[in-house]
Amino acid sequence: MIRFPEGTPLFYHSFAYPKVFAIALLSKVIGTELPSLLFLQNISLLISFPLAGVGAFYLVRHFTHNEAGALAGGFVFAFNPSHVAHVMHHAHVSSIEFIPFFVLSYLVAIERRRIIWLGLAIAFYALSALSCWYYLFYIAYFIAFHTVYTVIRERALPSGWSLLTPVASLAGVVVVLSPLLVPMVKAAMGPTSVYMGGVDHYVADVAGYVVFPPVHLLGGLTTNFYWQLTGNPWESTVYLGLANLVVMAWLCLCAKQKDSGLLSYVLSGMAVFCVFASGASLHVLGKRTIAMPDALLSELPFFGNVRSPSRAIVFVYLFLAIGIGLAASFVWPHRHKLSVRWALVAVAALIVLDFYPFHLDITPVSCPPGLALIRNDPERGFGILNLPGGYEASNAYMLQQMCHDRPIVQGETSRDVAVTLRDRLETQNLLTQQSQLAAAKIKYVVIASPSEWFFKWRPEDGQQADYSRTYPTVYSGPDLTVLRVY
Repeated sequence: MIRFPEGTPLFYHSFAYPKVFAIALLSKVIGTELPSLLFLQNISLLISFPLAGVGAFYLVRHFTHNEAGALAGGFVFAFNPSHVAHVMHHAHVSSIEFIPFFVLSYLVAIERRRIIWLGLAIAFYALSALSCWYYLFYIAYFIAFHTVYTVIRERALPSGWSLLTPVASLAGVVVVLSPLLVPMVKAAMGPTSVYMGGVDHYVADVAGYVVFPPVHLLGGLTTNFYWQLTGNPWESTVYLGLANLVVMAWLCLCAKQKDSGLLSYVLSGMAVFCVFASGASLHVLGKRTIAMPDALLSELPFFGNVRSPSRAIVFVYLFLAIGIGLAASFVWPHRHKLSVRWALVAVAALIVLDFYPFHLDITPVSCPPGLALIRNDPERGFGILNLPGGYEASNAYMLQQMCHDRPIVQGETSRDVAVTLRDRLETQNLLTQQSQLAAAKIKYVVIASPSEWFFKWRPEDGQQADYSRTYPTVYSGPDLTVLRVY
């Protein structure tokens, strides 16, 4: 359906598999018309908020034994600005809902020494990795962090369930995911490189922790700041919340003696994953400074594919949620005092206001009328060439496949691991191109109207005027132009 006629392996593509399977199943019931698919897509994105909140609620309650604190922590994790930003750009990165369930199952497995909890930990690990394969690595980093932290705290090497749980979790997820991991490893060992840059580009800037993100109520004040960072705004969104930081500062200064063990665990976890999120070097106001551990990790086989380090911020938010829940649990027993009650209401309101998504990007989707001609063509097995090319445009063309259900020459994958017609297409001599297209059974050339910036014509696509002189026009409208090859 993409990169026609050869197609391309999709093992390295960024699928949110659980959501893909859920949508495929539900579409059997409600249909595959455009409104139905858009509804399912939106629901699959939005469902991560309540699910992530529920998972974080139970995890925070496990630590604090306080439901008010668990509610606060659940909100902080579910509505963290990075989650909101990625919902508008990456279905897989925004699928954070299984992570707190894994952490809870993992910790309970160690504490209760029950196989059922270990099995649940492996299952939630696999679901997290299938949702976003970055989480395969980040959860492994969490397992390593928790193990090392426990060794330092207890001054003893892990044994029994403290050793079995991390080993079994890592081994179990490798076995469960082996149908995907084995082909990925084989592809990585092949002649075509599966690695891309970004480990020192899409990173968490230190200033980003305290500067309002684009989705914030006051995000309009900091727009220029985010465009000055090395990555794009949605990858650079790592805002921890000024209200949350004030609460954490109070916790460190005034309440650390009440549960110093959990507080040190939270702060250590936040610090470790901030290091992972920093990438190959620490960025401050868009400037690279000192080298970071990711510079070494990115040189390792397979690990080098974790090319957007800022996404590790999800675990910083998870530890932050536990910290906020811990602070609330300390204050909650004194809620009967009027001053404490008002303080709780004020702080809760500020936390919600600080993380509430005020500025959302929503894309209106409708089928261009010109695509009806292609959809209604009785011939089967032909493909179409969309122009102009480019990353953003090719993503739009895949979306438009819902309108015509035909294979396309274009199409974007997370890694280009195959050479197809798109890569060798002649664009300067259109008579030669016409022979190429006809031989590949490409029946139509669809030229998008430059109404959007990502449909801007590119020099590498040839001269736009030559296309209408070479191919007969079968449709011309304000939405697009359709040319016939044969």
